Amino acid sequence: MKRVAPCETASGGWQVERRGDRLYRVLSERGVEGYIERVGPVWVTLEGSRLDRCVEVGQSLTLERATSKLLRQAEKQS
Repeated sequence: MKRVAPCETASGGWQVERRGDRLYRVLSERGVEGYIERVGPVWVTLEGSRLDRCVEVGQSLTLERATSKLLRQAEKQS
């Protein structure tokens, strides 16, 4: 079930990896940036390398927007 979708950004390459029916892991060259979880019609963006310690940073109606939220959060910390 693991599928990977690469995406190039100004800060380098990222990958969105499907981990289950409702869970995606987002990776960069630095490692795991966070997770995106589908909860009903909403995509919840979670920042952090460990799923059990992630912090919610936003909610979106599409996977693309949820990924963008995580990217913006990572750029703020750089």
